[in-house]
Amino acid sequence: MNIRNRSNGFTLVEMAIVLVIIAFLIGGVLTPLSTQKEQERRAENQELLDEAVEALVGYALVNKQLPCPDITGNDGVADACATNSDTYYTGRLPWVTLGINAEFDPWGDNHFVYYTVNGAFVGYTSPAGIDLTTQGTNAGILWVHSAAADCLTPVNQVAFNPPAIIWTSAKNDYTPNADEAENANADECYVSRQYSTLANQEFDDQMVWLSPNVLFNRMVSAGKLP
Repeated sequence: MNIRNRSNGFTLVEMAIVLVIIAFLIGGVLTPLSTQKEQERRAENQELLDEAVEALVGYALVNKQLPCPDITGNDGVADACATNSDTYYTGRLPWVTLGINAEFDPWGDNHFVYYTVNGAFVGYTSPAGIDLTTQGTNAGILWVHSAAADCLTPVNQVAFNPPAIIWTSAKNDYTPNADEAENANADECYVSRQYSTLANQEFDDQMVWLSPNVLFNRMVSAGKLP
């Protein structure tokens, strides 16, 4: 009886199975690596935002006021804006004025660092500068909530009337999501909540704010306020 010799090579079906297995193995490695890289960038971004808050405090200690945002120049230099407790100013963080490397967040070009400031804390028409009674009024008051639906109400407040807010849109622009859209609409209300990539719940903005208590205490400790 003749014995049919089996080919030593792989059939197309076997090759396809091998490629599928390899793809699954590579995917299983790359996904955790991608997640780890994203976590590293978010941690780096948080450090950047915290550094910006410290730079704002340092600026206030020297100038007895906070800087205006970079509103029109996109050059990192604070624009001039008059003291007005009934309004706020928003734009890019004036990183050059603050002396920090914050032109972009860790995701690179066109991932800007944004800055909104209570108008009572800025300006060049008030030599007296910040004192212990400085606070915003009316539309000058800034709000931070955990959901856009609660903006400008006492519900789910995360922070009320901070002198300044700093934030970035991080890796993704989820502006169809109401919470991220609230941060992008340049008004006085902002949203800060848990990071999520779940469908219809996406949110990856990162945000910090300068507490008035922290600012006043640092200025008092430095002898800038009585």
